[in-house]
Amino acid sequence: MTTADNDRVSRSFTINGDAMTLDGMKKQAEARGFTIMCDEGPPMGDNTAPSPMTYFAVSILF
Repeated sequence: MTTADNDRVSRSFTINGDAMTLDGMKKQAEARGFTIMCDEGPPMGDNTAPSPMTYFAVSILF
């Protein structure tokens, strides 16, 4: 093993969650005690919550 190999750090984590489909394009998920809703904008959805792509884009900002 080289010095570079000794400097490597490995981490893993698991997140458990449940998701369900509601009316139209609405979805609801629960993870770690939080409830998350998503929906699509018109004409596919009712725009009642952020879209899945919005959550993805914002997660990159974090």
